[in-house]
Amino acid sequence: MKNYKLTLLIAFLLGLNLAAKATTLDSLGLKKENNKTFLLFKVGPKQSLFSILKRYNLSLTEFKSANAAIEIPVKTGEILYIPLHYLEESNPAPKVVEEKVAETPKEAEIHIVAPKQGLLSVANMHKVTMAELRKWNNLTSDRLQEGQRLIVSDPSGSKSTIAVDKTSLLPAETTVAATAPAAAPAPVSEAPAKEKGPEDIKKKIETGIAELIDVPDNSGKFLALHRTAPIGTLVLVKNLTNNQSIWVKVIGRLPGGDSKVIIKLSPKAFEKLNAVDKRVRAEISYLLQ
Repeated sequence: MKNYKLTLLIAFLLGLNLAAKATTLDSLGLKKENNKTFLLFKVGPKQSLFSILKRYNLSLTEFKSANAAIEIPVKTGEILYIPLHYLEESNPAPKVVEEKVAETPKEAEIHIVAPKQGLLSVANMHKVTMAELRKWNNLTSDRLQEGQRLIVSDPSGSKSTIAVDKTSLLPAETTVAATAPAAAPAPVSEAPAKEKGPEDIKKKIETGIAELIDVPDNSGKFLALHRTAPIGTLVLVKNLTNNQSIWVKVIGRLPGGDSKVIIKLSPKAFEKLNAVDKRVRAEISYLLQ
């Protein structure tokens, strides 16, 4: 009786081992060939081509184009090539993401993420903002994975008309000053005004970090926040990593925090610096009168 129970236990463990192997050995990893990425799939016992096509959402034509040397029906132990983008569609994923992909119109542009490519570089490439990419793709992180597909145009097909209110970028006390009624013009003096000479004009140069104001912005304005430059001052910002420069207009005060940050730029202005991150080492210069 004891031998009989021992035999049943051994058979049960062998069955579990075979089941585990059947579920883990069918996928052998990834392989790149001709600028395309494939999943290497090993055909298991009693596994039909129909079940494999259904599992990875592949048509027979698509299968043949990737596996021209494979004869049908497939045999146990053969290695098949499964295109990576079909794998992404068929793998289990959060329902919200699947519904978003299903509702995407055909005319929406799709970008395939390249190795070491970040959200900012994708936004610069397609002339959209990082905030728009997060919204269109339901992103909760700016980190991207190689081969990930991103929607890079408005799925609704219409351009957004939402613009950033300049005063929303300013601290509270600056906003009040910006919205206050204009002061009455001073009486004109009959005495001729003294003209300012070159000695009255000074050029100020600062070196530090220029940082992106990461908010949705379709205004196309080149705006900035600075600690001391008067409102309305035009500032020349130079990216020291690539010597790319852009003129911006100061519209508010830079909030306290990181002392290394000398200026913050609106998304459209920051794009012109061709930076690869949200912060870049920069030199700024402007005139003081």
